[in-house]
Amino acid sequence: MRLSHKDFDALQNTIFELYEYRTLERFQRDAPGLLVRLFPCDYFFWSEYTIDPRAKKQKLSFFSESRPTIQPRLAGLMGELIMDHPFTQYFLQGGAQTTLKLSDFLTRSQLHRSAIYEQVYGPWELEYNLSVPVNSRTGTAAGIGAADKKHDFNERDRLMLDLLRKHFDQAHRNARRATARLATDARPLADYGLTRRENEVAQWLGAGKSNMEIAMILGSSVRTIEKHIEKILDKLGVENRAAAAVLIARADR
Repeated sequence: MRLSHKDFDALQNTIFELYEYRTLERFQRDAPGLLVRLFPCDYFFWSEYTIDPRAKKQKLSFFSESRPTIQPRLAGLMGELIMDHPFTQYFLQGGAQTTLKLSDFLTRSQLHRSAIYEQVYGPWELEYNLSVPVNSRTGTAAGIGAADKKHDFNERDRLMLDLLRKHFDQAHRNARRATARLATDARPLADYGLTRRENEVAQWLGAGKSNMEIAMILGSSVRTIEKHIEKILDKLGVENRAAAAVLIARADR
């Protein structure tokens, strides 16, 4: 399966946008609305659960959606039933951490006879689901996915979500780190050992200027500015320019 040029461009642009989010709160709020644009679906969601296998207890701990759709009561029921979900059973049995469809496991008639449909999917008025696990840790399970009322998902959709998974995880970690930095006392920018020129570039980076704009302001080439920014990111100990901008903006200059 290969993506079309149009799909590849849409995926690449979405990944770039994912990495632009700066705080965990903003990332959690906006990510489903960003990702829903890649799929022909009614709805996109992100859910996390806490799980205690010994006590056989589990509950929904976090839920975000592309638009207000699922009632809190239904979200809570999904948490109670998550261990019986065919996706969960597949992963518990050692299945690969990959994108799954409901139709991989159940026909529509089988789905309609299930408890999870009777209590959640039916009232939710959704028939088809495509999901992939993300950012799972010991004692937790998390996933992002798309759902639709009328149409099942295809292999193009499965591939798109598979390719998104690692980038979603990294962008999520970046947002956590950026938020953690906001909670700490800012260090003076001078503490990071930037050269005079790197400091100038950093000031404009923190102001939200693009590489081309910084090059024009400082009378330099874009490639030279790119090299300066690579060194700035390394000295600041951050993964991308969005995280650098947060740190620079808070630096006690």
